[in-house]
Amino acid sequence: MTDEFPPLAALPQLILHPSVKPETLDAAKIVDDWLSSFMESLTNGSAGDMLDHFLEGESWWRDFLSLTWDIACHNGSKAICKYLSASTSGLTELKAERQGALQPRLEDLGGLRFIQSGFSFKNNFGTGRGILRLANVGVDQWKAWTVFTVLENLNKVEGLERGTTESDIQCGVSSNGTLPTVTQTDDDLQVLVVGAGQSGLATAAHLQELGIKYLVVDKASRPGDSWRARYETIKLHTPIFSDHYPFMKYPTDWPRYLDQEHIAKWMEHYGHAMALNIRHETLARNIQYNESMQRWSIELQSNDGVKTINPKHVVLATGLLSDIPIRPMFPGEDSFKGQIYHTLAHRSAALVPDVRSKKITIIGSGTSAHDVAQDFANHGAETVTMVQRGPIYVVSLDSLERMQLQLWNTPGLSTEDADLLGNSLPTAIVRTLSVGASQMMSANDKVMLDGLEKAGLAVKKGDGGDSLVDHQLIKAGHFYIDQGASQMIIDGQIQMQRCERGVQEYYSDGIILGDGTKVESDIIILATGFERNIKYVEKLMGKEVMDKVGELCGLDDSQERIGVWRPTGMPGFWFMTGSFMWSRQFAPILALQIAAIERGLQSYHTPL
Repeated sequence: MTDEFPPLAALPQLILHPSVKPETLDAAKIVDDWLSSFMESLTNGSAGDMLDHFLEGESWWRDFLSLTWDIACHNGSKAICKYLSASTSGLTELKAERQGALQPRLEDLGGLRFIQSGFSFKNNFGTGRGILRLANVGVDQWKAWTVFTVLENLNKVEGLERGTTESDIQCGVSSNGTLPTVTQTDDDLQVLVVGAGQSGLATAAHLQELGIKYLVVDKASRPGDSWRARYETIKLHTPIFSDHYPFMKYPTDWPRYLDQEHIAKWMEHYGHAMALNIRHETLARNIQYNESMQRWSIELQSNDGVKTINPKHVVLATGLLSDIPIRPMFPGEDSFKGQIYHTLAHRSAALVPDVRSKKITIIGSGTSAHDVAQDFANHGAETVTMVQRGPIYVVSLDSLERMQLQLWNTPGLSTEDADLLGNSLPTAIVRTLSVGASQMMSANDKVMLDGLEKAGLAVKKGDGGDSLVDHQLIKAGHFYIDQGASQMIIDGQIQMQRCERGVQEYYSDGIILGDGTKVESDIIILATGFERNIKYVEKLMGKEVMDKVGELCGLDDSQERIGVWRPTGMPGFWFMTGSFMWSRQFAPILALQIAAIERGLQSYHTPL
């Protein structure tokens, strides 16, 4: 395993005892018996009995807000039981699903055989759901391999009609699917959300559903402007069925992979249809925590001037990556006669004068590099060349949909149930399983990958100990989900130059690579990525706050993200980011934590 990624999880030998016949297996009874026995042990506080319910070293419990007001994951029966014993949430009434896709059933996951079941539960604060996976360890013996729990609703909130109050909490969606704006002024704001991208919009929708008084501010003129500012050919690299927003799904006749126009159009429509409280052309600045008030002091700069507000919570929904380009400097730049710019400045190859006579060189081989290269090839540039240093994962849309995202396109499985299942495995297990999945994708895409290698692109195939998921979740780069550029590379419309030492220097007519190869160029485009948003956050919040927060967006020892969708270590400061799917999945988690604080159910998180 490469040192740049955390350890993978060991997988137990999940097989059925020879005397256990799948055709006569009563999965519902086995799940009921386990839940009943486990609850008895939990109620009695018997550590020894609780231990017997889990595989000793290869069991996992992942929890979102059910046992603490945090996101947590524990590995091994002793660690799990310690976590359960320390919790004061009052977990009770675990009941297996009785119908639908989550009812108890025997599953086979790449040769791993186990019983899987959804279940519901209650605790002192509300209700939730979970996923249980049981391993067969004897003739009539079943122990938990993985357990997942997530708190979904707070007590005395569910079922209230709009207009009624319960500690200022309101919930419910109107008959036309919209969530009316809570009446409020800037003086009584509970939450300020900074950023009106997918994360900010999703968070606002859930805060509004819970009756929390919030405001979303964004420096742009309208929703979707951050996408409008990118190159015109940009597309989502995930299908529409995995990327629905909270409470509202995309139209069924929209493109399967959304382009720039549809992305921006949907964001604008969503804000209006959900009646979200958004203020555009407004910049949040000088964010400081007032210890005596236990509130934040935030300046809002707009065309009307500067106003200071004092919400109890501030949610930064400004993205994982900033808009600050990473711009490598190479010797000889002043000698180059052509044009150099970062992909941030690219709009369309159609805007380049006399594009058909231009030699285009793109430094980098990630998603943006492929997209921009495809744009220039489509517009007939004389030559289009990508410069690659290290190998990347390349995956077809077919492999992505069938081997990574099929869960969200399964007939009879709702988006909500797919999200529950999708989050139910710990990150370490997902990463382990994804090594094999990446190898399967590579086998499925063999013809394409062989063609790419022949054309000079170095590709990863899952045989080096890492996986596509590692690059999606941890590295956030070095992969390409094929939107058409791969065939252009194979056909020679996009040429490849591979050099592990990268660019050595510029010269008058192009660049010189580390191996001495010269690449003639009229336009050189730096597809070298963007700085992490942590620099912007520190500038906005101050170093003292960031010292308390720590490695924001990194992974903790259990491979859960530090300070994202969960307590940051600074009271009232929350960080919300992620893809369209993650925004849908984790906005309710973050909003529920804020609602719990506002209702007095917790003061602030104390780790167990």
